[in-house]
Amino acid sequence: MISCKKILRLLLWAAAGLLAGTAPSVNVPMDYWGYAFLERMESRGLIFSHQLYVRPLSRVVFADLLRQAAVQAQQKPELFSRTEKKMLDQLQGDFFDELNPAATERSPERHLLTWREKNSRIHVDLHANQTILSNRGHQYQPDALISETSGGGILRGTLNQTVGFYLDARNTLTRGNQKAEEHFDPSQGAPVVIAGSNVYQDQALAYWTWQNTWLRIQAGRDEIAWGPGFHGGLSLSGNSPAAELLRLNAFFRRFSFSYVHAFLRSNVGSKYLAGHRLDFMVKPGLYLGATETVVYGGRDVQFAYLNPIMPIHIAQHHLGDRDNKTMSLDLTCMLWPGLKLYGEYFIDDMTSTESLTRYFGNKFAFLLGGQLINPLRIADTDLRFEYARVEPYVYSHYDSINIYTHYNQLIGHWLGPNADGLFLQLGWQPLRDFRIELSLQQQRKGEGDADTRSRPEQGVEKKFLSGVVERQKIFGINIREQVYRDFFVSVHYQYADVRNVQRRAGMNSFDHSARFELYLNY
Repeated sequence: MISCKKILRLLLWAAAGLLAGTAPSVNVPMDYWGYAFLERMESRGLIFSHQLYVRPLSRVVFADLLRQAAVQAQQKPELFSRTEKKMLDQLQGDFFDELNPAATERSPERHLLTWREKNSRIHVDLHANQTILSNRGHQYQPDALISETSGGGILRGTLNQTVGFYLDARNTLTRGNQKAEEHFDPSQGAPVVIAGSNVYQDQALAYWTWQNTWLRIQAGRDEIAWGPGFHGGLSLSGNSPAAELLRLNAFFRRFSFSYVHAFLRSNVGSKYLAGHRLDFMVKPGLYLGATETVVYGGRDVQFAYLNPIMPIHIAQHHLGDRDNKTMSLDLTCMLWPGLKLYGEYFIDDMTSTESLTRYFGNKFAFLLGGQLINPLRIADTDLRFEYARVEPYVYSHYDSINIYTHYNQLIGHWLGPNADGLFLQLGWQPLRDFRIELSLQQQRKGEGDADTRSRPEQGVEKKFLSGVVERQKIFGINIREQVYRDFFVSVHYQYADVRNVQRRAGMNSFDHSARFELYLNY
């Protein structure tokens, strides 16, 4: 028999191992330009990680991937273009704290204020954004010229190498938007405040983190996205606003485990999201992912969904089989250096005794895509391609509290149910600071949205792209220049040929949209 002393000794040993924390790390914002560099390195077969499909990445994980790229650049410099080397240099400077002393020769990221004391440090940054939007066309009647001015600050740091914290608070002033109305109702989206002709929207990310060598815990308000999709995601896409959440990540050499419990905003009562995901590296360049999520509400937080390892499929059965459970599987493969392919299959609901293709209760979606580096052997170019199809009634639920939305925006793919879309993008970055992108999109959207219909009006059969179908063909061009470090100028133009606007038969529109943007982080 095991004595009480041995049991106590084992418990103390386990507790000591859990509490042996490493320096905590905050997350890298999901709109950070460095993610595109990591994806390029992954598609070229120069870095390998099963952690790339749960975002945002922590700064420690991001820095580890940069180390991989830096080692490759040192050992095989001929594989890196001049642009890639310069981008890597800047990124190493941005992650100076995490890479130090390996990056001491790089120019560190600038901050407005920095405070250091023993094992603690705090950085303060200011950021400002000015955007001018010009919308012309039938959909925008009357034509609009809109100004958006955003300002705020970022506060991040670590305290005594025990906890990390992050705050990004900003307020946006909009002028020229004649259609905006003041509201605080989550069913109408994020809050809007009107003062005269001015429209204000504020937003913030704010959270705390703790971690050791294999476990990371985060609590607060943040964004989240799971899966390999670029133009959209089927499970957690990052399409909806940030939410208050509890997040857990466990890291191991060949696999990682992720868990989240989020508090969603709805006008019909308390609403929550729970989910977990397993990422597994079969071998470098071949990755499998499996996800379960559930949206539930109208009652208190359920402990069964707070248990990170509890199968959600089983939990919701024991809680009355009344919640909106989903699952998905995804596969990412580096077919050869320079070509990455990926796919995701999403199951909202399934009844095996009914027709998989015709029964409305069998609700599926899938996504296929890839990235080709240097097509036609043209240096510093990349081609992205992605197709998504979402079957009718996906994301919907017979109980409105369980619809797959937050602030009335889909948590999953932005296309919504009964729709599909094809996306192509060709990018060229001849210089570290200059990039140009051309894109083509084709979208089809049939009747029904996640919050309007959960089953056919008659019978039990579904039909893809039923009803009046809105069809869009969109061409876009985007040019971005980093004038100097962390000061970006971008110009975007988009032309859209839309037939059956908002699924109104015979209503067509030819629209032009232009955007000029300045962004500074200092």
